Amino acid sequence: MKFLKYLLILLVILGIGGFIAIKVMSEKPPQGQSGAAADELATAVLTKLNKPAFDTISYLRWEFFRAGQKYFWDKKNNQAIIEWGTNKVIMQLDSQEAKAYTDGREQTGESLQKLKAKAWSNWCNDSFWMIAPFKLFDPGTTRELVDVTGEENATKGLLVKYESGGVTPGDAYLWLLGDDNVPTGYKMWTSIIPVQGLYASWKGWEDHMGALLSTKHDLAGMEASMKQVKAGNHWSEFGYSDNPFSI
Repeated sequence: MKFLKYLLILLVILGIGGFIAIKVMSEKPPQGQSGAAADELATAVLTKLNKPAFDTISYLRWEFFRAGQKYFWDKKNNQAIIEWGTNKVIMQLDSQEAKAYTDGREQTGESLQKLKAKAWSNWCNDSFWMIAPFKLFDPGTTRELVDVTGEENATKGLLVKYESGGVTPGDAYLWLLGDDNVPTGYKMWTSIIPVQGLYASWKGWEDHMGALLSTKHDLAGMEASMKQVKAGNHWSEFGYSDNPFSI
């Protein structure tokens, strides 16, 4: 009984310590200035990254930081093949209609619903890390200019708030920009990350069919890389002999 008592006390102390640490490490979101100047800066970012070229990409494939989390996106029809572990979900992203497989066996009923929910959550998070700079004007977003003096050598700051969409509406991201308007990183205020204002770099920019995509991020002292990033015009360019997006 004494052991359990001491264990409980230790867990309480650790919990309080962790809560205090999170509070100390967290920052409040900055206050910025909305309006035409903020929108002009956002447009300048999209121009630098060549959003028109990004819009012409028909298919995009990548593997997320966590090994085994793979994505193949049919951009034109907004469908995706979402894989993790032994699971694969083929989803129409607008309607979330989907087929799901585990170990190659199609799932139905409650299992299908759970896999759909997990796939959608994975997609919303992991695709954001791939294409976030192209989502500055998504429905439900607002943009503000922010003074970022002393922030990671940035010269300009753009705060983007997402009031709707995805699975965690209310998230905000402060993009840190260089003189050339290419993002060097952002600070995050999200519901799924306990530390508010956490910084992640955006680097390893690669040209894919004319659009610039970031493939590397430094986050909490670790470097995470996207793998097997490839853009194309047809699913056959990715090794398929039949349309893999059939639901």
